[in-house]
Amino acid sequence: MQSATSTGPGTWVALRRVADRFRPYRWRLMASVLLAITSVGLSMTWPLLLREVINEALPQHRTSLLAALCGAMIAAGVLSSVSMLAQGALANSLGQAVVHQLRADVYDQMQAMPLEFFSSEPNTDIQALLASDIGGISDVVTFTAQAAIAATVSLLAAALVMLILSWPLALASLVLAGGLNLLNLRFTSRRAALAASRQQKVAEMMKAVGEDLTLPGVILGRTLQRSGAQRDRFLELSVQIATLTRRQRLAGNSARAIIGMSLACLPPAIYWLSGTLVPGLSLGAVVVLSTMQVRLSGPIQQLLSLNGEVQTSLAMFERVFACLDLERGPGSTPEPEVATARIRPGSSVSLCATAVSFRYREARRDALHCINLTLRSGTTTVVAGTSGSGKSTLALILAGLLPAAAGDLEVNGYPATDRVLREAVTLVAQEGVTFNATLAENLRFANPNATERDLHRVIEAASLGELVSRLRGDLNTVVGEHGYQLSGGERQRVAIARAMLAPSSVLILDEATSALDEVTAAAVHRALREHAQAGALLLITHRIPQLRVDDQIVVMEGGQIVGIGSHEELQQVSPAYVRLLRMQGPHGLRELAGTGSSPRDERPAAGGVGYLPVLSGPEFGS
Repeated sequence: MQSATSTGPGTWVALRRVADRFRPYRWRLMASVLLAITSVGLSMTWPLLLREVINEALPQHRTSLLAALCGAMIAAGVLSSVSMLAQGALANSLGQAVVHQLRADVYDQMQAMPLEFFSSEPNTDIQALLASDIGGISDVVTFTAQAAIAATVSLLAAALVMLILSWPLALASLVLAGGLNLLNLRFTSRRAALAASRQQKVAEMMKAVGEDLTLPGVILGRTLQRSGAQRDRFLELSVQIATLTRRQRLAGNSARAIIGMSLACLPPAIYWLSGTLVPGLSLGAVVVLSTMQVRLSGPIQQLLSLNGEVQTSLAMFERVFACLDLERGPGSTPEPEVATARIRPGSSVSLCATAVSFRYREARRDALHCINLTLRSGTTTVVAGTSGSGKSTLALILAGLLPAAAGDLEVNGYPATDRVLREAVTLVAQEGVTFNATLAENLRFANPNATERDLHRVIEAASLGELVSRLRGDLNTVVGEHGYQLSGGERQRVAIARAMLAPSSVLILDEATSALDEVTAAAVHRALREHAQAGALLLITHRIPQLRVDDQIVVMEGGQIVGIGSHEELQQVSPAYVRLLRMQGPHGLRELAGTGSSPRDERPAAGGVGYLPVLSGPEFGS
């Protein structure tokens, strides 16, 4: 999401896109400008009234005229202030509406990005974009925009009044103002480049803070005695940010000094010109001209100062627009109208993958190649294989989170779009996400309408009863940032319990019990089988769990299915399956055998919960 600041055509493109952001609010913008014109127009009557006070009312002692002029000056000042107050409120409302929509668009864009984006883009860059960049834009489009409108209108009004009083003096002042603006523009690009560099360093600092000042980062730093190195990295970035900020703010200081001195010389120049080259001006006109010159110099200096802020904001806008221009992931655009399955919670489902392949962007070979697999209601499928065999990639594709590069996915005989897959499938990953919220809120994330009874049901199924009993606030206990009050196994079981509340027909667990001990894992698997009786259950693991006679086992190697069938079939015909069993060792084989007298007697009776053991044979050894 990094983007270089442009001072050429890219700047005009950014300005056009900024203007497009204000288009939906053009009526509010026009009302704000009209209020600014009204306010400035009323304030500009004050010098003209002052001229009459000096030329007519005071010299001739006309008290009634003096009273009328003073009353008019007071009324103009009050109405001008009220108009400016209303304009400020309207400009603030307009600016925040633009910023809110921009922030919402960036958030939506991030949600629509493919999964590969989040594996390469630091999360802190996204945080910096939403907080720092858009926060800076918020100030510009509210306070800076309001000030720019007021300064521009004031400049035009002051120039108009000066032209009415003496066009030669007004023309000389405006020519000088134009020259000073050209001088200031020489330093604009320098300030913009420094602003872009500063924003990039701010993003890097947030990344460092996000890595080092979290619970895992602190533990890692202290364990490896690298806390000092973490601090040095932060301080180095902080110094770089401070240096860039100082250079950005001081850039063009000499130009601003020249501008300030030039504008300070204008009132004395007007007095001298009025008495020499431009005679015939009344005393009131000379006083008003000098007053208007001061009013003219104020908006000029303000606009020159705002120019730097606008350039800074353009750097932020360009980063935001670069984010909005990223290519979205699948399912983020409206899908074509085709016949798709309508999935009702609890209804039967058939999920079929035919010749599905997938390759990651930077990979040399397919992560999945020609996968054929069917999941049906009432069945349990176990996908086994070593690390890197493609199991997790398969889970992501079946869940509608990665697009299949080739092949077809169908639900109940209809083409399955990403939306349909996400409705039909709930995926529980190995690293279960736990929010800094109560246990109940973490569980209800899957189903906000879940009752207390529902929560206790899934808690019992996920063997979390002991956890709830030790929590001081029961279900209303806040589990902390990333669930730091929970163990790794407890976080996994919270994720499993949450998935049980989801209204889906297919439940996929990707190594979601890897942090559990053998007894707890077996209990959770039994509960999952019972929960998924009306749907389909897919267990992804590199260790074979306890099996039932009718379980479908899928063996994967190198992104391909190298064996599929029952336990009894695969141990006879699949060397890869046999290798996986041997890797679990004698202890692992006994785990699969469970308790029972003989393999033939282990088959469960109708309605039973027995498990199929590993059949003994000379090929397994001891």
